[in-house]
Amino acid sequence: MQLHQEKLKEEKKKKKRKKHQKSSSHSDKDRKHKKRKKAVNAEETRLLHVKEIMQIDEWKRPYSSICETQEPNEEEMEAYRMKQQRPDDPMVSFLGYSHR
Repeated sequence: MQLHQEKLKEEKKKKKRKKHQKSSSHSDKDRKHKKRKKAVNAEETRLLHVKEIMQIDEWKRPYSSICETQEPNEEEMEAYRMKQQRPDDPMVSFLGYSHR
């Protein structure tokens, strides 16, 4: 009797895991999208910060003000690649972006 009950409990756990895995795939996509969006926003703010610092005279600029101390994670690297301007991009002229 106890073996049968334990077996039923294990089957219920397996079913719950399967349901959780199906719903987690959607939440994983949402979570990745949010992380990517957050990383893109952080990259935009970093670029603005670098641009502001580069406007300051070299003698008045703080020492190592542009240097990053931590290693970038995957989302930050992807955001950098998304924001990077490529001179050989054929869509640049279509979208009206200018290169640096």
